[in-house]
Amino acid sequence: MLSSSSAAGGVFSLTLPNGLRLVCDPMPIKTFALTAIIHGGARFETPAQSGWAHLSEHMVFKGAGSRNARELAEAIEHRGGTINASTGYEHTRFEVRGMRELLPLAVEVVSDLMFRPVLDAAELEREKKVIEQEISEAFDAPDDHVFDLLQAAVFGDHSLGRPILGTSDSLAPARSESLRAYIEGLYNPSETVVCVSGSIGPEDLEAIGRHFSEVEGRGGREATQMPVFMAGHERQKRKIEQTHMALAFPGLNRYDDDLYALKLYGEILGGGMASRLFQEARENRGLAYSIDAFTTAFRDTGLLGVYAGCAPQDAAGLCQLICSVMHDLADAPLEAELERARAQYKTGLYLNDENAAHRAGTLSGQMLTYGQVYSLTTQSERLDAVSVDDLKRVGARVLSGGIASAIVGPAMKKDPADFLRG
Repeated sequence: MLSSSSAAGGVFSLTLPNGLRLVCDPMPIKTFALTAIIHGGARFETPAQSGWAHLSEHMVFKGAGSRNARELAEAIEHRGGTINASTGYEHTRFEVRGMRELLPLAVEVVSDLMFRPVLDAAELEREKKVIEQEISEAFDAPDDHVFDLLQAAVFGDHSLGRPILGTSDSLAPARSESLRAYIEGLYNPSETVVCVSGSIGPEDLEAIGRHFSEVEGRGGREATQMPVFMAGHERQKRKIEQTHMALAFPGLNRYDDDLYALKLYGEILGGGMASRLFQEARENRGLAYSIDAFTTAFRDTGLLGVYAGCAPQDAAGLCQLICSVMHDLADAPLEAELERARAQYKTGLYLNDENAAHRAGTLSGQMLTYGQVYSLTTQSERLDAVSVDDLKRVGARVLSGGIASAIVGPAMKKDPADFLRG
């Protein structure tokens, strides 16, 4: 028996007997965007399996169902569509976009990728070499690699502290049989949401559901270890022109009532040209060309971060400025900058809502994490409810747990922690 229900804004959902959830998001357009999101990623790896979630995402494209790698690509692209996938710490995503008539084939291909991979042994060995090149490419880009170091500085030996791509040594032992067992544990129908936004109606859910309902339910997996903010410091000395730094402070998880306040705090701190960090570090002092703040929320933890690239001789002064600006913002946020941040965030919500691919990604993520989807009205109301006092409270929370840092480039004598006053 298929269980269906309506949700916010004309969105419909359907739950299959195996636990997989479908979301239907009609839009008055001629194209569709499909996102399949799995609660499974690099976080669900042992140290010996580091990089296997990402390897799995690569390998399913080498053959799935009755199609080989070339046939999988041609099936979508020869009809004008696009297909892609990505692996994060907690999620793996598969995405297809195309004209309305491509939808049945897109559903077939994505379900094959997730639940019917071939995993040919020869293809596996070749793909390991491809990923080794991807690892090297990430290492060669200091503004990319610094974020891997930051994860290690924040989470240490926890799986969140390891790079998503893994290492050559951790990928080498993977074999077709062991990788299949890993995928079957990771790609669980009950931990999966498939959302289609665009040219679709509730009547399409039954047809889509019949295809995914062929997948048998799978047992649950063990909970991952609770992460702890480590406040570590990672350094990688390189002879390059700039120092790339990433700082992190304890953030909030996805279920925290203060999450909207933290997002606005981050927007005021380093979300645009009018942000405090951009104005102070770049416009007023010329210390950095690139500087911005970001928030990352996992299910049980999170972080507020700042990235900047600067001249080596300015690194220490920039760290001191970042910490000073964060304290000043926590002590005395202004109503005017709260209004600006709120307007920026709301505008982003509404602009993204006009994009089918973004809607599919957002709604699938909401359903997977919260078991429901949220209307723009609900999200706007939550933003409107944030006050200056909320910013003070969340700023104090962020600054109370220390600082982690990662630096790639010429050496810096002081640790950023030296600039974080108690």
